[in-house]
Amino acid sequence: MTAGFARIMGALVVLLGLSAEGHAGIVLPSEEEKARAAAVSQMLDESPAGRINQLLAARQLTRTERFVLAATHPGIVEQLEVPVQKLATGYLFSLTGAELHKVREGRTLIRPERSLSSAELVAIRAICEHYGYEVNKLRSVRFGPRDGRVYMLDVSIQQKRKKIVTVSLELAWPSTPTRDEESRVKLTKVFGARPSRMGGGVGSLLPLVDGSFEGKLSDGWQTVKGTSFNNTHPGQEVTIDQKVALDGDQSIRFFASDRTRQFYRVQQRVPVAPGIRIRLRGQVRTDLVRLEYQQRRTDFFMAMTFLDSGGQALGKSLTKSGRMGSHPWELLEITQTTPAGATAIRVTLSSGVSGTAWYDGVILEVVE
Repeated sequence: MTAGFARIMGALVVLLGLSAEGHAGIVLPSEEEKARAAAVSQMLDESPAGRINQLLAARQLTRTERFVLAATHPGIVEQLEVPVQKLATGYLFSLTGAELHKVREGRTLIRPERSLSSAELVAIRAICEHYGYEVNKLRSVRFGPRDGRVYMLDVSIQQKRKKIVTVSLELAWPSTPTRDEESRVKLTKVFGARPSRMGGGVGSLLPLVDGSFEGKLSDGWQTVKGTSFNNTHPGQEVTIDQKVALDGDQSIRFFASDRTRQFYRVQQRVPVAPGIRIRLRGQVRTDLVRLEYQQRRTDFFMAMTFLDSGGQALGKSLTKSGRMGSHPWELLEITQTTPAGATAIRVTLSSGVSGTAWYDGVILEVVE
């Protein structure tokens, strides 16, 4: 852990109103406690398997250390502290040996009732009792990644007339603005204090407006012209989609075909100071995204561009390309240190190819 990170995490508890005597059972963390929380926060979390490993590591943290971790990873801490979520993590923690190794590698377990260990049965019994089912009618348990986005625990239970019901619990979901806010609300009730990100410094969010596209597109974003082919008709469809979303209830949707002549990009300018290391993250989903006549592979991307006080670009834009084809939500990520003279970052979302692409859960955060 860097000295700067330790200072920031120490300042966090001060901003939250904590004292050496504690607040709602949370005491001022020691340097060792801040270091243990920081070690978990810095683990890889791009994949569901990575977040499963974070959960396993965070399980060893004290209550105070979990509160510190919740500033940047409230979803992880929610799964350890909120009763309904603890039903699912209880099953994860019941696994040992080869089964736990498979889960940590991102593989799927399919366990008939007769194969469950006594510890697994205890965890499953708690789930059955919570939802009002009899554990002696348990048929099987499935536990593994789904859509490359989350882990699902599916508990199948026999009912009357050969009907089988399945209780499904979600774990290891990705960090997104709206979902993190939901976790913070729940954790405020658990801890008696809100585990918020700081207004500045490591772990803080830069003021990107509506990265989950819950309002109108014009609330924080600007639509600009992208690649054009000879004329401007027909133009690409760029709209808010109220039926497809990863974070909250809406996302932004790009649709084009081989007939599309004018493509568009969506941009937002965010103020920033020079000399800090920042990370841009966004989630993208695709349906039949493909290259057709005159289209360019490089036109499907998320990008950030550093700007000076006059709005001029400082060097080339940093880009991360999306994948062709059809796939569920995937993380795009760019990390870079802001150069001298930078006063703002321009975030750009583009899908200048045929097919449908959705973006959601876009955030800018300080990482160093």
